[in-house]
Amino acid sequence: MMNGILVDSCILLDLFTDDENWADWSENTLGKYSQANTLYISSIAYTEVSIGFNRVEEVESAIDALGIKVLEIPREALFLAGRAFIKYRKKQRHQNITIA
Repeated sequence: MMNGILVDSCILLDLFTDDENWADWSENTLGKYSQANTLYISSIAYTEVSIGFNRVEEVESAIDALGIKVLEIPREALFLAGRAFIKYRKKQRHQNITIA
Protein backbone atom coordinates (compact mmCIF):
# COMPACT_ATOMS: atom_id res chain seq x y z
CA MET A 1 0.00 0.00 0.00
CA MET A 2 1.36 3.41 -0.99
CA ASN A 3 0.92 6.42 1.26
CA GLY A 4 0.61 10.04 0.22
CA ILE A 5 2.73 13.01 1.21
CA LEU A 6 1.52 16.58 0.70
CA VAL A 7 4.49 18.66 -0.49
CA ASP A 8 4.67 22.35 0.34
CA SER A 9 5.33 24.82 -2.46
CA CYS A 10 8.54 26.00 -0.78
CA ILE A 11 10.11 22.60 -1.47
CA LEU A 12 9.36 22.89 -5.18
CA LEU A 13 10.49 26.51 -5.27
CA ASP A 14 13.81 25.42 -3.74
CA LEU A 15 14.26 23.03 -6.65
CA PHE A 16 12.90 25.22 -9.44
CA THR A 17 15.00 28.22 -8.36
CA ASP A 18 18.02 26.06 -7.46
CA ASP A 19 18.13 27.72 -4.04
CA GLU A 20 21.73 27.65 -2.84
CA ASN A 21 20.75 26.89 0.78
CA TRP A 22 17.85 24.47 0.37
CA ALA A 23 17.80 22.85 -3.10
CA ASP A 24 19.94 19.86 -2.11
CA TRP A 25 17.97 19.23 1.07
CA SER A 26 14.65 19.52 -0.77
CA GLU A 27 15.81 17.20 -3.55
CA ASN A 28 17.08 14.60 -1.08
CA THR A 29 13.93 14.80 1.02
CA LEU A 30 11.62 14.40 -1.99
CA GLY A 31 13.72 11.49 -3.19
CA LYS A 32 13.53 9.81 0.20
CA TYR A 33 9.77 10.15 0.57
CA SER A 34 8.95 9.33 -3.04
CA GLN A 35 10.35 5.82 -2.57
CA ALA A 36 7.35 4.62 -0.56
CA ASN A 37 4.80 7.40 -1.03
CA THR A 38 2.87 9.23 -3.70
CA LEU A 39 3.80 12.92 -3.68
CA TYR A 40 1.02 15.50 -3.98
CA ILE A 41 0.67 19.26 -4.08
CA SER A 42 -2.53 21.21 -3.61
CA SER A 43 -3.96 23.37 -6.38
CA ILE A 44 -2.91 26.38 -4.30
CA ALA A 45 0.72 25.18 -4.21
CA TYR A 46 0.47 24.69 -7.98
CA THR A 47 -0.55 28.33 -8.31
CA GLU A 48 2.33 29.45 -6.10
CA VAL A 49 5.00 27.64 -8.12
CA SER A 50 3.45 28.39 -11.51
CA ILE A 51 4.37 32.08 -11.42
CA GLY A 52 7.97 31.20 -12.21
CA PHE A 53 7.03 29.66 -15.56
CA ASN A 54 5.93 31.24 -18.83
CA ARG A 55 3.61 28.47 -20.00
CA VAL A 56 1.36 25.93 -18.32
CA GLU A 57 3.12 23.17 -20.26
CA GLU A 58 6.39 24.12 -18.53
CA VAL A 59 4.77 23.85 -15.09
CA GLU A 60 3.19 20.53 -15.98
CA SER A 61 6.47 19.15 -17.27
CA ALA A 62 8.41 20.24 -14.16
CA ILE A 63 5.85 18.74 -11.79
CA ASP A 64 5.52 15.54 -13.82
CA ALA A 65 9.31 15.13 -13.86
CA LEU A 66 9.20 15.00 -10.05
CA GLY A 67 6.38 12.45 -10.08
CA ILE A 68 4.05 14.81 -8.21
CA LYS A 69 0.29 14.73 -8.58
CA VAL A 70 -1.95 17.79 -8.11
CA LEU A 71 -4.86 17.50 -5.69
CA GLU A 72 -7.86 19.68 -6.28
CA ILE A 73 -9.38 21.22 -3.19
CA PRO A 74 -13.09 20.44 -2.78
CA ARG A 75 -15.29 23.53 -2.94
CA GLU A 76 -16.81 22.70 0.43
CA ALA A 77 -13.33 22.88 1.98
CA LEU A 78 -12.65 26.20 0.25
CA PHE A 79 -15.95 27.56 1.57
CA LEU A 80 -15.15 26.45 5.11
CA ALA A 81 -11.68 27.99 4.84
CA GLY A 82 -13.33 31.27 3.85
CA ARG A 83 -15.66 31.10 6.85
CA ALA A 84 -12.72 30.40 9.16
CA PHE A 85 -10.86 33.38 7.69
CA ILE A 86 -13.82 35.68 8.34
CA LYS A 87 -13.99 34.45 11.94
CA TYR A 88 -10.23 35.03 12.30
CA ARG A 89 -10.46 38.57 10.88
CA LYS A 90 -13.33 39.48 13.22
CA LYS A 91 -11.33 38.24 16.19
CA GLN A 92 -8.27 40.23 15.08
CA ARG A 93 -10.35 43.42 14.69
CA HIS A 94 -11.84 42.87 18.11
CA GLN A 95 -8.33 42.65 19.57
CA ASN A 96 -7.22 45.75 17.57
CA ILE A 97 -4.53 43.82 15.70
CA THR A 98 -3.66 45.07 12.24
CA ILE A 99 -3.10 42.49 9.50
CA ALA A 100 -1.02 43.55 6.53
